[in-house]
Amino acid sequence: MNKIVASISLGTAVCITASAFAQDSHLSLTRQSVASMHEIAAALDKVTDEPGAAAAVETVKKVHKKLLDIGKRQLELPGATLQEQAQVSAQMTEAQKISGELIKSLSRLKKEGLLTPDLQKALADLQSVQKELAQASRDKAEQAEPFPEDAEGNTHETLLTRTVEEVKKLNDSLARVRDEETGKAAVEQIGRYRAAMLDVARKQAALPPLTRNQQAKLMGVQQQLVEMMQPIVKHVTAIMLSPDASRNLKEALNSLSELPKEVQKIREEAAK
Repeated sequence: MNKIVASISLGTAVCITASAFAQDSHLSLTRQSVASMHEIAAALDKVTDEPGAAAAVETVKKVHKKLLDIGKRQLELPGATLQEQAQVSAQMTEAQKISGELIKSLSRLKKEGLLTPDLQKALADLQSVQKELAQASRDKAEQAEPFPEDAEGNTHETLLTRTVEEVKKLNDSLARVRDEETGKAAVEQIGRYRAAMLDVARKQAALPPLTRNQQAKLMGVQQQLVEMMQPIVKHVTAIMLSPDASRNLKEALNSLSELPKEVQKIREEAAK
């Protein structure tokens, strides 16, 4: 079930982070991607019997085609400006919320015996969106210009790599939470993670916008980040539901929900 949720979240995140039609923009296509996630969540929520599950299969297949089209159109857009990056970042919070709803729906369907083989396959097939867009991105990445550096030698590429490293540290720390000592270590790591992410956001905001080919070059790492967030969500859920978890640890985890807003604020201020 977790793999199914990951495929839905990842397929949509690929569309969101990728960066044609005259009316298309980074924000408009991101909103369409998020709306597609809502469409799947709504379809699953309505499933109460096998005919309902069959109807959900058709919805998922339709959304599959829609996400692939959105993703390809996004690949044709020029690099996002700082203001556009801030606008798109705000949509990620909504996407994370929908992922939580999907987990609940899939859990219910599995418990009620309504997660049929056809529905499982349709949901799992969403991974092909990721694969097809990744290949299109690789083709564009071959034409990518060199990444510009700041005075410290940071580039969008090195900052994204740093983000991956920080996410790994956070995941490892949360996975080790077993008692008061490991819980305290996790609180400290969460603090370091928050500080690092805000520092990365400031440095990214100071760099020139990515071109579409540079964005394509980074898509593989962006996909990796989305995949890495799945076990973190699992650890956070377990900790927040545990009666033994300390108040400090739960408060530290709650603070992470504010991080996307803080990053967005940094980008908006840089765009002024």
